Amino acid sequence: MKKLLACAAACIMGLSLFAGCTQTPGGDPDNTGEAHTHSYVYTDADENNHKVTCSGCDDVNETEAHVYDGETDLNCDKCGHARDWYAALSDETKANLSANGYVKDKISDFSQYEGTEAYRKVSTVEELVTAIKDAQYHYKNVWDDATNTYTQVPADGYTEENFKGTVHVIEITNDLNLGYYQLSKEAKKDASIISDFCRTSQNSIKAFTMSEMFTENGMSQISLSNISDLMIYSKNGAKLTHGGFKLTSCDNVVFRNIEFDELWQWEDSASLTTNAVGDYDAFGWAYFKIAFCGYIWLDHCTFGKSYDGQIDVSNVNYTANSGVAFRAPYGADGGNGLHLSWCDFAAGSDDEDGYLYKMMSAIEEDYQKSLSDSGYTCQYQYYKALRDEGATFEDILYGLATPQKKGFLLGDQAHYIDKADDYIYNLGIQVSFANCKFMNFEDRIPKIRGGNAYMYNCVADCSQYYKYRTKLIALGAESTVKAVNETWMCAIPSHAIGAGNQAGVMAENCIFRGIEDLVYNTDVNTNEGFFVQGGYRLVNCSYQLGENDEIYTGSTADKDNKFPTDDSGTICPGFFRWHTPDGEAPFTTNVYALDSLEDVLANSNFGAGAGHNLGDRLLSVEY
Repeated sequence: MKKLLACAAACIMGLSLFAGCTQTPGGDPDNTGEAHTHSYVYTDADENNHKVTCSGCDDVNETEAHVYDGETDLNCDKCGHARDWYAALSDETKANLSANGYVKDKISDFSQYEGTEAYRKVSTVEELVTAIKDAQYHYKNVWDDATNTYTQVPADGYTEENFKGTVHVIEITNDLNLGYYQLSKEAKKDASIISDFCRTSQNSIKAFTMSEMFTENGMSQISLSNISDLMIYSKNGAKLTHGGFKLTSCDNVVFRNIEFDELWQWEDSASLTTNAVGDYDAFGWAYFKIAFCGYIWLDHCTFGKSYDGQIDVSNVNYTANSGVAFRAPYGADGGNGLHLSWCDFAAGSDDEDGYLYKMMSAIEEDYQKSLSDSGYTCQYQYYKALRDEGATFEDILYGLATPQKKGFLLGDQAHYIDKADDYIYNLGIQVSFANCKFMNFEDRIPKIRGGNAYMYNCVADCSQYYKYRTKLIALGAESTVKAVNETWMCAIPSHAIGAGNQAGVMAENCIFRGIEDLVYNTDVNTNEGFFVQGGYRLVNCSYQLGENDEIYTGSTADKDNKFPTDDSGTICPGFFRWHTPDGEAPFTTNVYALDSLEDVLANSNFGAGAGHNLGDRLLSVEY
């Protein structure tokens, strides 16, 4: 409708511009002796131009270039010509769609494998497991103490001709349920690739009230180890549920255009003596756990809520010493980088047909049954405590169930860093977030211990969570559950950037909403002489706490800037540094105007998340 109005306005402007223009001889087509006023019509001519003609005479017939309002406007303002969305993209956006950030020039062009035996289509979990197995390399790293270097040779039983993986592209054509209880014996046959994600948590399963979603499906972890040069993607945005991925000793590995979901359940117990309810630390369910890897790219993916965190990264320095060198991925150059681009970290959905809403509705029904039936005991004592205190179903749904509790943990835990080697070890972490959305996160956007994280063109909108968090705090939710059991937790933080152990986070051209502690540092290092401090730098970022609060836009370099600060003294802009050889930024960025950023990320053709129109272009890494 806006485009129609714009076209109408453009035509009116054209008429007003030329109204009263008297024709020279030959400009009186009706031979009335009166001046003729042109009435202009714009008609499509070709991909680049339209014709300008007068509806009342033949004297005016010009060609003009189509007129568009920026690269995302696909219809000419005058003639309505529809142009191809990809051809309309600016060089800056094409650069943003490429493998950029910390993986620039480190990711292969996978289109070379299309039509070859290295390209594998999979439509079942069994086929996916087989394809991953065929992608593995079989080699060993031989360490030389004299030179502090290693060489890579075929593993025992393999030769130079057959030790490399034979699959380099895996296209997922269907939605896949990865739940361990749903898998066939064939899929579970190789435990080194697919395993029960609760294998070490059986006691927790017995203690907690497990959801129907879990008891029907279970959870799986799929391991990619010793793999180089592999893309796993879907042309149609396939959805993978009830499973996470563990990447170890991998390099040049890419996931694109995939949706990940249903890796969470409400944590509760029928017993008042069960420990640590509400802590969400019993199961390590995360969508990605990455260790000892080179360069990894996750692009145009959608992530639902996860139980523990979304993505964890650790142990990046696989060349540090002989003790870890055996983990080196094949063909890697000693560096590392994780690039997350155009991803939609959507937290939990309140779709009434979705698993999360149905799960929470069943818990509410159980609670209501306990009120109406004196002989029935509610199976969800944590939930009951909150409801009895006055929290509504909506308060719990939007304040605890749908928000993402933890985001991104980058680096080993601080209490492991007790000697200089470990401290230096973490400084190599390199993670970039580009053109991503983070919705209703409670914490860790990101949390990093050592190294650098670089965020640009990102939106972190936690407004809904902040609203319901405020209500739960007013109800005394934390003290309510602790009154039932001292070990129970209702921690409802409002954190974004966490940095410690001399880590640094750069946020450029980002929007933050509904986050109380924009920066924080909760790590404690009791070993004197080691750096617990972290730094951050904000450049052209906007911040708003509540929906009625001021929107502030600026940079931390601005005098008297209005960004929230941390009062611990352990994280501040003055501690920020780039962990690069020259101390300068590791790459350049292409940023959008802040007032158009959310529209760009919501673009139906190439915006954040899975399921857009990239299609066959997904195999390319440069645009």
